[in-house]
Amino acid sequence: MPGRDFWKRALAGASFAGLLALAPPAAVRAQEPPPRPFLRKVIQLDDGQLAAMEKGEVVTKMLPTTEKAEIAAFGVVKAAGTVDRLITLARDVQKFRQVPEIPEMGRFSTPAKLEDLKGLTHPPADIAALKKCKPGSCDVKIGTKGLELVSKIDWSAPDAESRAVAIFNQAIVDYVTAYQKGGTAAMGNVLDKKEEKSRAQEYRTLLTNSPYLVEYVKEFNDYLVAYPNGKLAGADDLLYWAKDTFGLKPVVSVYHMTVYKGPRGVLLASKLLGATHYFNAALEIMAAVPAADGKSLYLLSLYRTRIDPPTGMLSGMLMGKVRAGVETGVKANLETARTRLASAP
Repeated sequence: MPGRDFWKRALAGASFAGLLALAPPAAVRAQEPPPRPFLRKVIQLDDGQLAAMEKGEVVTKMLPTTEKAEIAAFGVVKAAGTVDRLITLARDVQKFRQVPEIPEMGRFSTPAKLEDLKGLTHPPADIAALKKCKPGSCDVKIGTKGLELVSKIDWSAPDAESRAVAIFNQAIVDYVTAYQKGGTAAMGNVLDKKEEKSRAQEYRTLLTNSPYLVEYVKEFNDYLVAYPNGKLAGADDLLYWAKDTFGLKPVVSVYHMTVYKGPRGVLLASKLLGATHYFNAALEIMAAVPAADGKSLYLLSLYRTRIDPPTGMLSGMLMGKVRAGVETGVKANLETARTRLASAP
């Protein structure tokens, strides 16, 4: 990923069209309104990609990172609609985010409760994998408490699988409840690999590798860091779960979404709190930049995630599939947002 100095140079003088709309030199500014200068200079989209964007096509690009454990993807699309319409849609996350690759989704109450997981079906392979789970070796990402409870299941009992599902669901609810009370510090650890990983630290690393948030929307960055203890006028929060099929196997994930309308524009942040496979942390920032015609928006999405890189002879192929899944997810989210905006009243 480009370093902090790169982003400071590239985003110097930015207004929000704000988070992502680069203010170009005066000679160029008259020719190309935001966000085109940003897309050219920072994301390095070419004329063909910019033309495709103007036609309403979703344009995506994988971005460089400095660690194999981190993957970053960017996407942009021009969509008919207004900022206020986008905010209204985003607050109904089940309609806004659900795509064919996300067959199951639901919102959490405050505090979270088991009934919030109605409709969630765990992949049979995940439940079967729990039989062999032990600290440092598990095919499912599971927290410390959940792993301890699973280890006590008598798998020869006729109700073993249903007990495992119940434990899994209760662990999700307990985890979300802890996060609602304690924020990032309460995200705990995962023990699926030899090296125990702190979800909180993985997320903080993502924020460190996203310096543009601090530099240009510091109040939003600070709010995300401080949740649930901070306050930010214009910000709304919701927590939800989803099961997706973007990658090699179905993944059950929990997210914290913040919808923010501030004096410099609109931001949607989706923070991954936990996932059953691949991902230790993830953060998507979507920015809405009004187009010059006053009837449409440019939706820019930057998704950054930290994973446990695959190892072994097939690691290259597997890593390619994970990267492709990340890019596909960015594209699907933008396509859905475009479609929802176009059909909204």
